[in-house]
Amino acid sequence: MATPTTSFFLLPLFFVFVFLLPGSDAVFDVVKFGAKADGSADSARSFLKAWSYACNSPSPATVYVPAGKFLVTQAVFRGPCRNSMIKFLIQGTLVAPSDYGGSGGSDQWIAFSGVNGVSISGGGTLDGGGSRLWACKLAGRSCPSGTSSLTFANSKNIAVDGLTSINSKLFHIVVLRCQNVKLIRVNIVASGNSPNTDGIHVQMSTGVDILQANIRTGDDCISIGPGTAHLWIERVFCGPGHGISIGSLGKAQGLQEESVRNVTVKTVTFSGTQNGVRIKTWGTRIRGQVRGVVFEDALMRNVQNPIIIDQNYCPGNKGCPGQSSGIKISQVKYNNIRGTSATPVAVTFDCSPSNPCSGITLQDIKLSYHSQRAQSSCKYANGVASGGEEMVRNKQVVLKKFAVGVPKETDMEIRQGKASFRSPTAVEGAIVVKNLYLSCDPYMRGRMRDYADSYIPPFQPGSVIEGFGVAKVVDSTNPNFCVGDYITGLTGWEEYSTIVRTEQVRKIEVFDVPLSYHVGLLGMTGFTAYVGFYEICAPKKGDYVFVSAASGAVGQLVGQLAKLHGCYVVGSAGSAQKVDLLKNKLGFDEAFNYKEEPDLTEALRSYFPKGIDIYFDNVGGAMLDAALLNMRVHGRVAVCGMVSQHAVSDPKGISNLYTLVMKRIRMEGFIQSDHLHLFPKFLSTIIDLYKQGRIVYIEDMNEGLENGPEAFVGLFTGNNVGKQVVCVSRE
Repeated sequence: MATPTTSFFLLPLFFVFVFLLPGSDAVFDVVKFGAKADGSADSARSFLKAWSYACNSPSPATVYVPAGKFLVTQAVFRGPCRNSMIKFLIQGTLVAPSDYGGSGGSDQWIAFSGVNGVSISGGGTLDGGGSRLWACKLAGRSCPSGTSSLTFANSKNIAVDGLTSINSKLFHIVVLRCQNVKLIRVNIVASGNSPNTDGIHVQMSTGVDILQANIRTGDDCISIGPGTAHLWIERVFCGPGHGISIGSLGKAQGLQEESVRNVTVKTVTFSGTQNGVRIKTWGTRIRGQVRGVVFEDALMRNVQNPIIIDQNYCPGNKGCPGQSSGIKISQVKYNNIRGTSATPVAVTFDCSPSNPCSGITLQDIKLSYHSQRAQSSCKYANGVASGGEEMVRNKQVVLKKFAVGVPKETDMEIRQGKASFRSPTAVEGAIVVKNLYLSCDPYMRGRMRDYADSYIPPFQPGSVIEGFGVAKVVDSTNPNFCVGDYITGLTGWEEYSTIVRTEQVRKIEVFDVPLSYHVGLLGMTGFTAYVGFYEICAPKKGDYVFVSAASGAVGQLVGQLAKLHGCYVVGSAGSAQKVDLLKNKLGFDEAFNYKEEPDLTEALRSYFPKGIDIYFDNVGGAMLDAALLNMRVHGRVAVCGMVSQHAVSDPKGISNLYTLVMKRIRMEGFIQSDHLHLFPKFLSTIIDLYKQGRIVYIEDMNEGLENGPEAFVGLFTGNNVGKQVVCVSRE
């Protein structure tokens, strides 16, 4: 790694007008300094001018790069600065010159040197324009080495969040002689055959965290150079590329090289890479150490060398020293590494004969080649191996018999089964999850009968009940899910589930709301409320809205959305406590206890003397009949359930159906899964409303899987207040 070069620019004096509000940052927009978002005019000097003002600001400052393409030939942002809180807010794309000969001998394109407290965010992109240089190198012509897209040198307290780097000429991101650096959610993309395009290179640095990165490149996804200590890498996807590598070490001049120590790599996925987790050293006498390394929870998918220590590293086998490596490798732990190898030998330890590897630990390694156990090859390596198929007790809720009438706890039973912590090798793409929260939903009653003519198949006696839940992935052979991910979707009513149909679950990306909300407010019930109200009911400001089962999982959100839309809202519920909740917590205009009303038609007429524009129905039966008699002309009825009909052996039809014709009412039954194209918009809308405090959500939490049957039955006896949830584990 070359030493960062220095660039000096003379800055002319002129006045810059900046809005500085109390408690806010000073914002320096590069466009105001002359930058052009046309992708052709060089904006390097404008960026450096904006940096100069931010760096010299006595208070926290932001350099703002708006949307658009900005050509930047080269820029080195230097410290020290007057303040240690400078943000680079990049919403546009920085484009490097495609001509690879104009870097003036520097190996840096965008660089920060000697700074403290700089953060980069905004979801912007660095486009290194490296394709022409790659072609030169691949053709074997005489070419410059190129420039790394983003370099941090001699700096500390750095944070990068959500940045994308594409088509770098050399390394994408370099961290050199730095302290306390966090790289979060970076997205790195280059061709699989792009030479020397390491995704992230860390060297002579301490306290670096690389989290939730997605790296697809032509060289090492992450390379770890000498002098690196206390490095933490977690939840990284790598592929294509050469894997995550410590080294190469031992090539530099001199007799001693700085050691690499205390490195953790966990919850990573490698897909189609040349290597998985690798330690590589040259066969030279240069002394050094690699010590205290953990590789844990890794998934390999068709990887050529899933686990490899190569102390005779010599790419191309040209000019190899032919000596024994002086780098000592010790205390390296491999734990829970599984998946498929592209070659018969999945584990290779080719250690130094004069400095054998020691303290190597392998635990729970499960790698296969063409559905057979892969082989290993070890030279001069000392350590231990352990682990195997781990089985645990697995408490389950099982359907004992088909339910008749109102479901009873005796229709279900608690059973002790067993579960494997490992995804089945015969099923590619399966995941094993630890269930945390389970949703109690009325539709599940329909699956407790022997009736096949439905949109979802029935449970079978003796089988585990299925429903929506929140879970944590404990093992995975699916590239879309990593160990440690949280998911929501269909899972079993049990402590651990193996999920084969992973299209029925999704990864949870939002963590600043309670996890259990992903089966309620942000789950199927919340989406049902959103779709039913906005898509089926087509509300207008000033509409009169009636919601039945209004304190339940769906109704409570429908009422709040209607109020936010400018509607008059009345809800019905089954107790005085729930009525009070609707009026004083959820903001309904009025609410009533339907159990205390001798005539539902007259009750609704008293609350809606001008009639009902929208009826959101989850009950059916007498409530639906009464609502139809009170509908206005061109009213809309959204029907998402028929709770009153679940427990009857002879379901009743609608008595007042003629009103649909008389008043030209549109009544539509719907299922939320028919509207999944709206789910991203739903999530964004509801999350924003919740964070702004404009909606609330009520849960009725039941602790322990053994209490699941009682919680479910409570839905049909009115025992729940709010969304009924079963907490299986809080981890």
